[in-house]
Parts: sequence; structure tokens; C-alpha cells
Amino acid sequence: MSLFEELKRRNVFRVGVAYGVAAWVLLQVADLVLENINAPDWVIQAMMLMVGLGFVAALVIAWAYEMTPEGIRRETDIDRSESITGKTGQKLDRVVIGFLVIAVLVLLYRQSGDAPTPDPNPVVSAQPEATVVAAPPEEPDRKSIAVLPFVNMSSDPEQEYFSDGITEEILNRLAKIPGLQVAARTSVFSFKGQNMDIREVAQILGVSTMLEGSVRRDGEQVRITAQLIRASDGFHLWSETYDRKIESIFAVQDEISTQIATALQVSLGISGSDTSTRSATTNPEVYDLYLRARALHRKRGRGLLEALDLFERAITIDPQYAPAWAGLAHSLNVVMSYVTPEEMERIGDADARSLQAAQRSLELDPDLPMALHAMANNRLAQFRWSEAQEYYEKALARDPDSPDIMEDYGHFLLYSWQIDKAKRVAERIIVLDPLVPVFRFMAARVYETLGNTEKQDEHIRVALEINPDLKNIQYRYLLRLVEQEEYAIAHEYVEQMDLLGMTTPTGLQLLIDWMANSKEQPEELPEELPEGEMLSALEYFPDVARLAGRYKLWLDIVYPRENTQWEGFLIAITYFSPFADETRFKQLHAIPRTKEIMRESRLPEYWREIGWPERCRPIGDDDFECK
Repeated sequence: MSLFEELKRRNVFRVGVAYGVAAWVLLQVADLVLENINAPDWVIQAMMLMVGLGFVAALVIAWAYEMTPEGIRRETDIDRSESITGKTGQKLDRVVIGFLVIAVLVLLYRQSGDAPTPDPNPVVSAQPEATVVAAPPEEPDRKSIAVLPFVNMSSDPEQEYFSDGITEEILNRLAKIPGLQVAARTSVFSFKGQNMDIREVAQILGVSTMLEGSVRRDGEQVRITAQLIRASDGFHLWSETYDRKIESIFAVQDEISTQIATALQVSLGISGSDTSTRSATTNPEVYDLYLRARALHRKRGRGLLEALDLFERAITIDPQYAPAWAGLAHSLNVVMSYVTPEEMERIGDADARSLQAAQRSLELDPDLPMALHAMANNRLAQFRWSEAQEYYEKALARDPDSPDIMEDYGHFLLYSWQIDKAKRVAERIIVLDPLVPVFRFMAARVYETLGNTEKQDEHIRVALEINPDLKNIQYRYLLRLVEQEEYAIAHEYVEQMDLLGMTTPTGLQLLIDWMANSKEQPEELPEELPEGEMLSALEYFPDVARLAGRYKLWLDIVYPRENTQWEGFLIAITYFSPFADETRFKQLHAIPRTKEIMRESRLPEYWREIGWPERCRPIGDDDFECK
């Protein structure tokens, strides 16, 4: 008898097949279980090694032994006339069929789990609904286009703001073409700097055509190249190069969008009659100042001082340019978090100036989303909650995919204890634009409130990787180190922080030690302020008192009765909510100052209009309680 026939007679092949199918099912189930419990990768790798070794052992055993009614015996000890390998083979066939059925079921389960389920309503406002952001269609619309970020080919990398601005202006013009579906800015800008096949990008964005190009600027000269590509086969529908002076940049933008519309009209049957929309300014210097200021505003940090200067210079040249007024209002809203007290004194009353700028922007263009957004922020700063909600909803109705608007709207929902809605907004922002640190910061604040420290830490980590120098992100990271009692690492990290001259690393280190001692010996530390260098550190880093359970001290140092900082009240209110910490909720609401802060924020008045959150209720016409 040949070796092949002997292997077949002894069921070695059947054992191999049965073992292989059973092992595959086992590894698939193990992979699902280990993934859900976040097991390290080496566990599944070790299992695969053991399964491989077991396969060899199974074949050896199948060759050398046989299963008989009396048990397992060596094959050489069995008379061929008494062998029951045929019956054993039939049983093995049934085992293989059984495991194959299980394998098919596992495959179907995994495929159903891998398919993403789009959220039909990922951005939910308070009352009424502000906007519904739809997922991209599964099949690309024939009349659809995405404008990829134009590549900055200038020798100066600082000119990237200009190429980004050209991209956005062309995108905005194309969006005005009737019947043409245009991918949102945030969606296309998420592919910036990625070397991906254009057909793959088009499939992800759900569009049938793509526009890509480059910008090279040299002094007053600019060269813009653009090409329109059919996504299905990579065929070029149209391409052109423009050499112009910077003073004719608006004409170039109009020319490009018009020619694209013409090409689309030929290939897709879309009219280009509505593409000649002019920018609100015809002054190239104003436009350039605005683009530079907006880029600095999005980065935050110390660049906000320059952004304010650039917005103001643009307004001086063209007082009728509404976007510059709106940009100025936005930068004045956030600048306090990134500059020194001395610099804030030179800026003056940022809140009053921001409100004036927002009002002027709305006077010039009542439908400008940036202006509506700026006014919403200012109404929130005045604790005029219902008006703020109305302006946020109007802004989102006009620009439903704007993560800039969603960021502040998410904070609004967070401050007013609408946490589930804030979570959906935060998740949508990260999908739209995952590489902006302040968006990650907002998401981290949401998950902190929900008590999901794993998600909170993830967003803080990503934000620090993108920009490790932002004060708000540094503060939040230090807070997490102290909260996790990583005191030695916290000591080292304060040496890297930009403290803006408001305190010293030594003061922060002493404060961290104070908190560590406070947690170890709470009965020996009264509710009183530390002295000297530690006091300035506590004023800069007050949340250390909250982490130490010194709630009255935290409120007294951060929110004294003469305090007029609206942002401080709003941040405090999120810690007053019951979502993450039941013990903290009870202790805080036992302190009279907590109720005073909530009254001063006028939040209960807003709840009387939209409905009261869980754990709070009205008492008569002008009182309330949370317990």
C-alpha cells in the first residue's frame, strides 16, 4: 500500500481538516473575546503558536494511534481485520461539517459587526433641532465633487494659509451651483497631507469628481494649477494653470470655478450660471490679512495676539468686511486663555469688544454663519442661554458641517447639563476634523464629565501630539497626572509647561505635594488657603483643591463673590452636575456658594424654559434645588 493510501486509511487527512477548521473557529472566537476585554496582542499570538504546534501533534497521533472501542491503542498493535478506521472517518466527516457550519456563522457575525452603522442624527441641538448631518451616500452621486486642499508649493511654508484660503473660496463658489453636491470643507481637509489614491478618497467622500491643485506664491505673483478628475477611472476632465498678480486673485477664483462649472456642465449636465459670486471684499490685502488671522486663530496659542492685530488691520482697510469683524469677535472670546495678565490689560475689555465686533458683523451680513456663531458665544458669555441657543441653531442651519460652530455649541450643551447631546456633537466633530487640538479638548471635557477617563485620556494624548504647547491642553494633562497620583511625573511635566508668568514650576510642585499630603492626612489640613508661592500656584491651578476634596476652598479661591469671569462660572457648573461623581455632587450642593453660582449664571431660568434636568427641580416661581 502506498504512503498516500495509508495516510488516507489512518484518517490523517481527515484529522488535519477537522483540526484546521476547529482551530480556525477557536481563534476567531478568542479574537472577539480578547478584543472586547482589551487583551494585549501577544495573547492571541501565543494561542496561534500553540495551535500550530498542536496541528503537528494531531497528525502524528492520527498516524501512530487509532481510536477503538477499548480506547486509544497503537496502530501497530491492531489487526487490520479489526480496524474501525472507516467508521472513525465517517465520524470525523460529521465533525468537520459541524465546525464548518459554526465557521460560517462566525464569519457572518464578524461581517455584520464590521459594517458601520451611520448615525442618522449625529448633531442634536436643544429645542428645536438645529441640524441633521447626514452620512455620505453609499453610491457616489454623479453630480458631486470634492475640492482637495490645494498644495502649498511656495518656498515659504508659512504661505500655507493662502493655499488653504484659495481652496475654501473655490469650494464655497462651487457650493452655490444648483444641483451640485459639494463635500464639506472639514471632510476634505482631513485628507490634507495624505498621499492616498484619488479614487480611494473619492469613494470615502462619496463623490464622482475631484478637484486638486497647487498654489505657488512669490511676492505679488501667484501661480495656481487646478485639475478636475473623474473619480471612477482617474480621467482628467479639465486642467489649467493661472499666472496672475495677487491683486487679481478674486478674478482667478471666479475664473477657476466658472471653468470647472463649464467642464461639469459638459460631463454631468450641470449649469454653471450661479458661480460668479463675489467675495465681500475686493481688496486683496484685506483678504490676505483675513486668511492669515483665521489660520492663527484656529491654531490658538500665543498666535492669537497676532491674529487680533491682523483682523483689526483688515477692518481698518475695509470696515465693511463682515468676516473680519466676526473673526475678531471669536479671537477676543478666547484670547484670555492664552496670554498673560499684562497682555490682557493692553487688550482691554475683551468681552465688550467681542460683543461689538459680533454685532457689527451681523449688521453687515445677517446670514453669515461666522457672525451668528460669534453672537451665540457672546450671548452665552452674558448667560443669556435661550438667545445663545437660537444663534447657535441659526449658524448650524446655514453651515451644518462646521466643526468650529459645533465646538462651541458642544460646550454650550455641556455647560447646561445636556451631556448626551454634547457627547454626540463631540463625536461628530472628531469625525469631521480629527486633527484640531481644541476640538479634542472639547471632547475630553465631555468624557471627563461622563466619567469616561479612558476616552478623556485618549483625546488629551492626541491633542498633545498635535500641539504640545497649548496651555489648556497642558493644564488638562497635568490635572490627569495629579488625579492619577502620578506626582513624580507631574513634577517633571510642570517644567515643560508655558505658565505665562502667572506662577512658577516650584510653586506648582509645592502645590502638588500639598495635595498628596492632603489625601494622606485629610484631618490635619483645614479649609484654608496656602501661603506664598503656593497661593499663586493655586490661583493658576485651582482644580488641585477640588481633586483633594477641598470643595469650599476651591469655590472660594476660584469663584469669589467679586468674580466676573463668565468662563469660570460655566466650567464650575459642569462640575456641579451629577453625571460623573455622585459623592462630589452631594458635597458640592451642600455648600451655599454652589447655589449662588448657579443663580448668578442664570441657568435655572433657562431650565424653566426647556425643562429641568434630572436631580434638579423648581421651587415656586424663583427658587430651585438640586439634590
